Amino acid sequence: MASTYGCYSKINIFNIFSDIINFPASLGGSGFWEFLAQEFYSTASPDDRIPQSAMNGMDAVMSIINPDTITIPSNILNLDVNNPRTLLSSDRRDDANAYIIFLGMALMGSLQSRYGSPTANNHKSVNLPWDLPANTQGDGCAFSAALLNMIDGIDSVLAVALVSNDNYEKILSFLKPAINAACAFGCATTCAGAVTCTSCPITLRNRDSCSGLTTDVNSCAAAGISLFVNSSWQGPP
Repeated sequence: MASTYGCYSKINIFNIFSDIINFPASLGGSGFWEFLAQEFYSTASPDDRIPQSAMNGMDAVMSIINPDTITIPSNILNLDVNNPRTLLSSDRRDDANAYIIFLGMALMGSLQSRYGSPTANNHKSVNLPWDLPANTQGDGCAFSAALLNMIDGIDSVLAVALVSNDNYEKILSFLKPAINAACAFGCATTCAGAVTCTSCPITLRNRDSCSGLTTDVNSCAAAGISLFVNSSWQGPP
């Protein structure tokens, strides 16, 4: 199912690798967001269903759990179904973690192109709108979940030497130090200290985890992530 949804999300792994290698801008900064916006251009009217397919694909791939894994119930979604999802990459199979990277990219890039209105050079022309907790429900939360799951996936495949990719290293060196700081900033500022977090919550890997309240750590952290993307993706203001 993940692969089927991936096809609807316009994922072609070989093309993505080739495009990453040949992308003219560095992936260690604004170039990363520019690459995603270009690679997964998406329209809401007519609706090409790229973000919806990527979301469904991520739901499917998060259920591919190693059979010998002892899972922690607090990290499991939908315990009452046949294929529950886990929020932890360490619970999942290596191939699942490898594929969630591309699904995360597809979801982020398609939402960027819909909400950031990229210019011809893939800079944003407007800020992403999820910089307040009240705005994070739905696509804002899904964007944050995609970003965190993508980072987890890259971490996992590099740790088991499933791939060796300098571009993955560049993406991690750009995102890992900044993303936890972004979540902490969101908790401290957008929610005025009503909640605290020093890193991105595990629960934010769930795209349905944001309530939109200033007392909800996931919504606060997601708002911080949106602020980080807006500040690091070249474009106004």
